[in-house]
Amino acid sequence: MSRVEQNERNRALVLAAARRVFLARGYHAATLDEIADEAGFSRGVVQSRFGNKADLFLALLAERIDERAGQNARLAEGRSGAEGTRVLREHAARRNRAELDWGLLLIEFRVHAARDADLGRRYAALHARTRQALAGVIADVYRRAGQPPPHPPEEMAQMILAIEAGIRLEQAAEPGSPGSPAAFERLRDFVESPAATGDGTRGAGRPPSGDGGQEARKPI
Repeated sequence: MSRVEQNERNRALVLAAARRVFLARGYHAATLDEIADEAGFSRGVVQSRFGNKADLFLALLAERIDERAGQNARLAEGRSGAEGTRVLREHAARRNRAELDWGLLLIEFRVHAARDADLGRRYAALHARTRQALAGVIADVYRRAGQPPPHPPEEMAQMILAIEAGIRLEQAAEPGSPGSPAAFERLRDFVESPAATGDGTRGAGRPPSGDGGQEARKPI
């Protein structure tokens, strides 16, 4: 194995160990010593590669963002319009149910980062990558359909991410409860209903459900 290959292998081992420890212990309770032991390295080796615990978590998050972006792109490939957004929405619902621990870990770190200006900026930059990648996939599915999206893709991506985070907190409050299909149904209404035009009417497309043809309620 070349030096470069060995460095990449060791980096992957540390990130995999960090993911296991963070998921098992939570961000605040996890320590670099535990992560180093799990990876089979010394604390000094881990710090020389990643710096402090926040740096390591951000590196893990960046890797996760790239994985998620790749998943979304593959799922939407060849699909267009409402079919593409349906696939993305359903995948988000499945991922929420299957990866609740990761979602809660991310929320824990987000709250921590919000209280540290520098860390908050670094987290915000990564979150923007998540939103922009998802917005790009949404824009692609409507471009393939030859039609404009019902809302700006960035707004649609932001709504999907906001609902995912909210559902994680609801599931944490009631661990035995099922997923939240109602929330994702409201998300469907948002992403498939056309935006209001300047004169108060709505463009052509799927009418909002259950409003008697009136303008859809704005998401809360």
